[in-house]
Order: sequence, then C-alpha cells, then structure tokens
Amino acid sequence: MKIMRAAVALAIIASASACTSTGDVSIKHTTLTEVNQNIHDGLTTVSQVYQIYGEPGQKGYENGYEFWVYSFTAGREDGLSIAQDVVGLGMLGEKSNNKSKTLTIVFNNGIVLSHSFSTSNFSSSSGIRQ
Repeated sequence: MKIMRAAVALAIIASASACTSTGDVSIKHTTLTEVNQNIHDGLTTVSQVYQIYGEPGQKGYENGYEFWVYSFTAGREDGLSIAQDVVGLGMLGEKSNNKSKTLTIVFNNGIVLSHSFSTSNFSSSSGIRQ
C-alpha cells in the first residue's frame, strides 16, 4: 500500500511544474505593441513612464543621459526535476525553461530620448540531464 501511495504521489509531482519569477511585474504581460503605444520618443515624459510602469528595477546615467531599465524573468522547472528532488535524486540534474523581458528607456531633460523592448526564451539544465 505504501508503494502505491508513493507511486501516485510521484506521478502527481512529475506532472506538475514549479514556476518562479523575478523582476518588475509591471512588464510581465507587456508586448512590444503596447510599449510602442505607451512610449513615444521625444514626447513621453518621465512622469508618464512612471505612471504606466512604476519604479524601475534599475536607474542610472550614461553619457549624460538618465536611463531606466525594467526587467522581468519567469521560469518553469519541469516536473521530473521536482520529482527527483522529492525522492532524493537531485544529483541527476534539473531542466528549466525561462522567458525574459527587458524595457530600457533613455531620457534627456525628462523626455524619452529612446526606448527598446526585448524578449528572450532560454533553457538551462544541469547534471546528467544536460
């Protein structure tokens, strides 16, 4: 009976996947189209950007211009990695799929000088599952 319960629990865990996310949730669901509708180079102000996206995760100055960077990364660890950890086989390694978004805005005297938005998908693995 214990073996049956363990097998059922393992099957449930293996079919699930764990999610993690970090960064600026204000851009979590943002698309390039939305960014280009919200931000217009030479017109949009610092306060308008702040109203839309909130406080950026990073601020700085380069070549005399202020820049703001919003970034968000979400990852999903596969169910097999979770199941391995539960039964003590973590040394077999892990696999995860990640999606990242970055919005960079450069300001000149409180007005958007330029902006860029990028997305990337990447996978990572460790152990013998590479």
